[in-house]
Amino acid sequence: MNLQNIDFKTLVQGAQVQGLSKSEALPQATRAILERADQGQRLLTPDELASICQSSGVDCTLPDNLTNRTNDLVNQARGHLLETQPELVEPGGALHPQDRAEACWRDCWNFLRVIIYAVACNQSRFTNPNGMAALRELYRRMNVPIEGMNIALDQLRQQALKEISRPSDRQLINDCFQHLSAELNKSAVKS
Repeated sequence: MNLQNIDFKTLVQGAQVQGLSKSEALPQATRAILERADQGQRLLTPDELASICQSSGVDCTLPDNLTNRTNDLVNQARGHLLETQPELVEPGGALHPQDRAEACWRDCWNFLRVIIYAVACNQSRFTNPNGMAALRELYRRMNVPIEGMNIALDQLRQQALKEISRPSDRQLINDCFQHLSAELNKSAVKS
């Protein structure tokens, strides 16, 4: 599929990060919960989280901890990015005017939201390949500063790991962020 010829509105609709709701490896009930939450672009409720964790065998306290810290984690990543690259939000910067910066922080929040889904499911490979291709093309067309997004996501990962001590939990979170980063930074293959 050649995304360069797709109109902007179609591209926006197709830019979907979450692919777990389509994964045959997960139980139908889990996929249905994820589909509803993702369509609403919302975090999982405690009951949804409990149901998914019961099925995946993940200790619910891990994704619950991340859920409770979501806004703080994104704010910390934003602060770090603006401290290291303040020019991004200044006139002429890639995140200027303010609505471009707000879209970036919203994307960070949504990336973390989907990573929390993945952690609850114990799945480090969680993206939708076609949706990520659409997102990369959308970012290309909108001149989203991928380097800045990478800095924010790395900071988000570091902050998310701060209160996590179990090695297996740390590994799962690291693997989720690594997968997202690899998918976000894929280069288009020319055929």
